[in-house]
Amino acid sequence: MLIVLGRATAAAGCRQELVNAARAVTAATRGDDGCLSYAFAADLAEPDVIVSVEVWRDQAALDAHMTHDHTRQFISAVGGLVAGEPSMSFHTVPDPA
Repeated sequence: MLIVLGRATAAAGCRQELVNAARAVTAATRGDDGCLSYAFAADLAEPDVIVSVEVWRDQAALDAHMTHDHTRQFISAVGGLVAGEPSMSFHTVPDPA
């Protein structure tokens, strides 16, 4: 199982647009083969910081997700909506079963 954690800060005045883009990609991604969980949330201490938590069956499922139109559209859209470079970390963990 693969867990992906992300963090991005909305550019000034762009938080709602970033949230809208995250909602759209979430709705599409939750149906992707191998997606076990996919969510975005606001940091409670820093409301302009949006965090993501993704859980994938394996690396192949994440790789396939990265080729989908909804993922490419999201990546393209958020480029102008974030301040600085978003951070991502990848964690391989054993299946809980």
